[in-house]
Amino acid sequence: MSWFIEHLHRDGTVIARVPLQGSRCRIGRALDNDLVLDDAHVAAHHAELIVGEAGTAELVDLGTRNGVARQKGRRATRLDVSDEQPLRIGQSLIRVRSSTWSLPPELPLQTRWIWPWALLALLAVLGHSAWDVWLRDLGEKSPPYLNLLAGSAIAVAIWSGLYALLGRLISGNERFFSHLLIACCGYLIAVLVDRVLELLAFASGWLWPLQISRFVLILVVALIVRTHLRLADPRHWPTLRWAVGVVAVGAALVPLAQLWISERRFTQIQTLSGLEHPAVRLAKPVTVEQFGAQAQQLKARADAARKREGNTDAAEFEED
Repeated sequence: MSWFIEHLHRDGTVIARVPLQGSRCRIGRALDNDLVLDDAHVAAHHAELIVGEAGTAELVDLGTRNGVARQKGRRATRLDVSDEQPLRIGQSLIRVRSSTWSLPPELPLQTRWIWPWALLALLAVLGHSAWDVWLRDLGEKSPPYLNLLAGSAIAVAIWSGLYALLGRLISGNERFFSHLLIACCGYLIAVLVDRVLELLAFASGWLWPLQISRFVLILVVALIVRTHLRLADPRHWPTLRWAVGVVAVGAALVPLAQLWISERRFTQIQTLSGLEHPAVRLAKPVTVEQFGAQAQQLKARADAARKREGNTDAAEFEED
């Protein structure tokens, strides 16, 4: 049976591997240790690994300020070593391994072709962009389709390239076409969700699908970014997950709070702004008389609200 101590990088790769000579191994910042850690938070002689005759191992703190820990912030003086879970000494990570422990099977090589699906998704994005421009074309002169589509393709490529660069810097795998597929599918999903909410608002005659559409789209974008980051940096994902959640919540709450402070309401949407085919309408039709009565009721409420605002302004003017 042989024992080894490994000094790990933050991403889990091995910086140094030291075989255990005898039954003890000292770890610290001093040069006379068996494993030297160049870490200001590690004591000169910080810890000692002790291997028992029964094949057990124990990491013992040597009376230092920071001790040893399995997880950050959970300081201990002694740790039993029974698996390959990384252990923390100061800001450094180490791993103790035995030659008798079983290894996980090798990972398969990436054999799936992602690029055809990524290019197909990109064509779908460009097709939707061209369709949208064509529907909005009401002028005498045709819009520059090629420039608009080239701009859309460049924007998606830059978005995917940035995440591919992040993956290259952190994990060594850029996976550009995987990120391109994520970006294009995310765009199409966002378009589909927005369209479904618009149809639901028209079909039901309710405003709430339009009022929540912005927040739903923020959630969709957050999930897209989450997928990008998890692919680019799978080892550090638990930390990035909280960052994405905080940014998504802030993107939803800050505009909402600003609108409430300025206008005392949570949405700008007060009426339906688009018409769809009557066949998708689910709400019961309203007669002209009913529509006129509802309009009169709405006018009365608007006049009362305007009168209250006028009285308030007049009172404030008299006070001034």
